Amino acid sequence: MSPASVKADDVLRFSTGMIAPWTNAAGTGFHQRLIHLLADKLGRPADLEVIAASSRALKLADDGIIDGLAGRVAGLDREYTNLIAVPERMFVNDFVACASPGAPLPTDWAAVGPFSVAYVIGWQVFEHNLPRVRELTTVKDSAQLLGLLRAGRVELILHERWQILWLAREAGIPLVCAEPPLARVPMYIYLHRRHADLAPAVADILRRMKKDGSYDAIARQVFGGLGPSVTEVK
Repeated sequence: MSPASVKADDVLRFSTGMIAPWTNAAGTGFHQRLIHLLADKLGRPADLEVIAASSRALKLADDGIIDGLAGRVAGLDREYTNLIAVPERMFVNDFVACASPGAPLPTDWAAVGPFSVAYVIGWQVFEHNLPRVRELTTVKDSAQLLGLLRAGRVELILHERWQILWLAREAGIPLVCAEPPLARVPMYIYLHRRHADLAPAVADILRRMKKDGSYDAIARQVFGGLGPSVTEVK
């Protein structure tokens, strides 16, 4: 479809709250590549905006000001009744414990207890699941987490896998993540109910992409240089 033939009503406008490598300024992040390919297979152009404030993004989508959300947890449609969840997960989000190379790593939540630990305040997956630990520090952002680890002030940092690996690489900080992840959370695409008829089609496209290798190709392009388990994204 040429730009001249695209009407404003044709463009599917999505938001996400996730940063690099899920999104980036060049438009080559995982969410950006996947949403644009999905929309192309629907025969529609798409736009993906990064909105950091989750409450604002949810309201915009529920009010129909934008057409949908990318990379959100299951169950939002129970509270935001104008949203329809696409019935196929977009990806699986891994929440991991990370340390400097050679340091011991925990194998599960219970094994985190003996360590000095830090995570970003407000991350509910850690607030709800972390047991009592030897020492706990909460920080404002991911960069502060890496600073604590580099300075030797904590033994473990807890984070989402791909964002922290990307940030560590950009900062030149060696980092390893424990396997398996502490938690694996399926993430979904939501559409405003005026696009309810598109939800089954989007789900079908996602399933076919996962079978034909095009989904894995995007994951390898985006995450391949960061660490293992790329094929577990889906």
